[in-house]
Amino acid sequence: MKAIGRFSTPRLALLLSGILVWPLIPGVPYDLANTAVLACEYCVVALSLVLLIGLVGQISLCQAALVGMGAFVSAIATLRFGIHFPFTLVVGLGTGAATAAIIGVVALRVRGLYLAVATLIFGYLCDQYLFTQPWLVQSQSGVSIPIEVIGRPGTIPSFDLADARTFYYFAFAVAIVSLYSLANLRESRLGRAFAAVRGSEVAAASLGIDVTRIKLLGFACAGGLAGLGGALTLVGERNVVPQQFDFVSSLYFLSIAVVGGLRSLGGAVASSLVFALLVGEVFFRLPRLADYLDVISAGLLALVLLFFRGGLGAVPQRLQHLWQAHLEGVFAQPLRRLGVTRPATEAPAQQPQWAVALAKVAESVGESVSRLRHAASSLALRPRGEVTGNLAVEAGAGGGQNEGTVVSLPAMNASQAASRIDVVSVVDELIPAAAPPPPQPADTFLRREPATQTLDPEALLRRAEQHSRIAGAQGAGGRRLPELIRAENITVRFGGLTAVNDASLSVCAGEIVGLIGPNGAGKTTLFNSLLGLNQPTAGRVELYGQDVTSWAVHQRAALGVGRTFQILQLFGDLTVFENLLVATHLQNHTGLWGSLMVSRRARTAEQAVRERVRSVLRLMELDGVADRQVAGLPFGMLRLIEVARTLVTGAGLVCFDEPASGLDSTETERLIRWFQFLRQIGITLLVIEHDVDMVVRLCDWIYVLDQGRLIANGPPSQIQRDPAVIASYLGAPMEVA
Repeated sequence: MKAIGRFSTPRLALLLSGILVWPLIPGVPYDLANTAVLACEYCVVALSLVLLIGLVGQISLCQAALVGMGAFVSAIATLRFGIHFPFTLVVGLGTGAATAAIIGVVALRVRGLYLAVATLIFGYLCDQYLFTQPWLVQSQSGVSIPIEVIGRPGTIPSFDLADARTFYYFAFAVAIVSLYSLANLRESRLGRAFAAVRGSEVAAASLGIDVTRIKLLGFACAGGLAGLGGALTLVGERNVVPQQFDFVSSLYFLSIAVVGGLRSLGGAVASSLVFALLVGEVFFRLPRLADYLDVISAGLLALVLLFFRGGLGAVPQRLQHLWQAHLEGVFAQPLRRLGVTRPATEAPAQQPQWAVALAKVAESVGESVSRLRHAASSLALRPRGEVTGNLAVEAGAGGGQNEGTVVSLPAMNASQAASRIDVVSVVDELIPAAAPPPPQPADTFLRREPATQTLDPEALLRRAEQHSRIAGAQGAGGRRLPELIRAENITVRFGGLTAVNDASLSVCAGEIVGLIGPNGAGKTTLFNSLLGLNQPTAGRVELYGQDVTSWAVHQRAALGVGRTFQILQLFGDLTVFENLLVATHLQNHTGLWGSLMVSRRARTAEQAVRERVRSVLRLMELDGVADRQVAGLPFGMLRLIEVARTLVTGAGLVCFDEPASGLDSTETERLIRWFQFLRQIGITLLVIEHDVDMVVRLCDWIYVLDQGRLIANGPPSQIQRDPAVIASYLGAPMEVA
């Protein structure tokens, strides 16, 4: 039986039937339909905040202004240009997206509190100026549109949108399409890019993600949803006034999103329903409470912040945890006496039939609660398709945009193409193939059982030596050709401090190159200059023969350069599988439309990159922790996960910044074997490390930096005997008079 999200098809059909049929039931109050329409409008706006704050990690305090822009411009489209519903929804969506993109351009240089202030200023500008202009708003009493009718009255089909019961179906359709699209977006390549930017912009850029573009896209998508909510509000109410979209309204919409849970789609739906019932039913029927809407909203917000940090979306999970931790043991013995449950040693046949039936009912109820909890915390409605055929495409094969695992760049030369690593083919060659598993939908990949085959890095290294892919040819002076990194006369100054002074180095294909030096020598500064995090004051950087001195980090990563960080830059709120999946950003070219609608090409690309990640997990023995969040895992395993993430990128050149820091001797030995294995399969390494013994054992060529200057370079045997290096680490010998 197929399932959508966590609901089976019959249950989902039953749920949708109830949602669609209830307005037609005799005796249902008409006002309840108005409340349902209001809930749909709230839901669309709350989803825009979940997208922007929960997914992208960008704060907005002007969402009501975007809703107002969508409403007022939609009114202009209707009154002046004769554009009517449902086309006004497109107008509202486009207006909100364009306005939010403008805000995003202004806000790109700031984050955190400053970003909140920037959006607050825009909301204030709209409240005090834009929403008082006659060209946008007819008057302070608001703008009104005529009653919208779809079709000709008296014919079939004909829909009078002034009837709340009729308009409810259109509002519900808009809300469900918004929910469906956002659920798909969250699980897509772009959704993972949003999560990466939220977690660490530096790490995201190092994986080839254009952080600026992703932020702008997040602002535009969230603004589009807010504008869509404004256009929907206009048609539902037929009259909107500027006071509906003031600064307090922005805080009100933010309260709805926070109460639901800023990262929960199901929570946004539940919170929208709660607030709509408060406004449409409680305050409408009890007018004395109408003045306390802000107070009650603030109370709900405080309650959530104090007791349910995850909002309403986390309540089912919290209740299940409470049951398992405290109540299950209390009720276990009484239920067993009643025959509802039985000890594990008791056979089913020893129980009466009624007890067995009751136990099945209890089990079914428990399963339903578990499914509801999962749906509320992580709604995923996108269709799951099975893709047949060989998805492990060889490097460089296939001409389609999503067919290969190699990033297509116009300027890619032969050395770059040769340095691309097809992880799937590496695993197939070096690890005996097991029986292929049956086809599985994409949502089961994170729940795979751990690999039963134990992989030994030593054995892998021996196999890799037999299938050596070390790139490049032997050149003069003991170095190989071609040069993948060439840095000439790099100087980096921060104000009056010169961190790196006229340093030059090269990294050749198939080498492991070390960069060592005392603390404060400028190693990481030079390292970051090569990879784009620092802009050199003087000098030139070439990658794969191209001058990249002025290139951004993500552009250099797209050439085939990966890196790790001295301080771990994994995404703590993602699982191990998802962390590696983010690294497939350059292998998957699915755009916004494909992500929203889950096109066939998008499904094919998604299956291919997931296969790539599974291969790396199998290769590095991380299958057993694939579905665990990285937060809380042992430090040595986190280092391996970071190495695995660079391997997923397919980069032929990987730079490691103090990879052995924090590791014990056993973990360091294991890391050395993995580095040797990576070299054997064709990956070139540049390593910054304080552990001199590790560098001498591992590297083919070593550069020594001291006080920003290169004082020596050469093979390990030469570096060990260099007097300048010895003096740098041990101090210059004292002169005796």
